[in-house]
Amino acid sequence: MSNSTTFLATVAKVQTLADGGLRFTLDVGEGEIVAAAEMMAYKRHGVVLSITVEEWQDENEQKKDETRRNKAKF
Repeated sequence: MSNSTTFLATVAKVQTLADGGLRFTLDVGEGEIVAAAEMMAYKRHGVVLSITVEEWQDENEQKKDETRRNKAKF
């Protein structure tokens, strides 16, 4: 089990729980076996996680967004 785990995911579901808590369900690609194993280890050991979410875009999408922003200025 490492101190950090990084993987790409999409939000599949957000639920409210009976006790007032929230549950987030994430979908990951089938190639994320190592990340899945690490998440299972965190669960097994009762590790509390600090989660930071960053929107991911590949380089082509970033360039398209820059072009759109630049065109919007004129």
